Amino acid sequence: MKRNSYIFLVTILVFFSFTSCKVSKQYVTFISKKAEIETPETKKVILIATDDIKVLEFTNTFQKNYEEKAAFSSQYLNDFSNKIKASKVFGDVTYDISKETYASLNTADADYVIHFSNFEITNRYEWRQSGNIAGMNGMGSMNTSSSVEYCVINVKVVVYDTKSDKEILDFIAIGEASVFFFNFTTTLEKAKNRTIDHIINYLKTEQTTYEKY
Repeated sequence: MKRNSYIFLVTILVFFSFTSCKVSKQYVTFISKKAEIETPETKKVILIATDDIKVLEFTNTFQKNYEEKAAFSSQYLNDFSNKIKASKVFGDVTYDISKETYASLNTADADYVIHFSNFEITNRYEWRQSGNIAGMNGMGSMNTSSSVEYCVINVKVVVYDTKSDKEILDFIAIGEASVFFFNFTTTLEKAKNRTIDHIINYLKTEQTTYEKY
């Protein structure tokens, strides 16, 4: 009986040690909401983006995959359009790669405009403990640690209501991915796609936090 109680206690302690290690992080921040998006599933939306992209890190990777900054914003619009159509958040979604500002856009056939700007590609490092290993000649022990590099992409999202001709929502979306076996191109794409996922999820469910990748 005592043995069974001991095993049960150890199992509970192990369970809580694993669950307590889960860390949540906010990937949608600086939210300013002035009005609700009414019945989005029936609305027509136009997507636009600027090419004011700050490439602070992953410079070589960016230049390898995109001949110019406009190519990145164009690809972003295409990828976002495909994903948000699949999610069925809005009734109809189109994008215009020729326009960079809301003021320059013909909004007669749209209910809302979503504008992407202030793209920033940077990085961060995370240090991780690898536990104890035996010292030289088996004497003593030592802690080891390693660093993991993340690609981090920030993008500002602004939603305009074309009927009132006003900005009704803006926020910053963040996407990040860790570098694995020096595959920087895959890491950059994952970080970009995660910004898209975070934006769509926020528009659909107002989710802002996720378990850290």
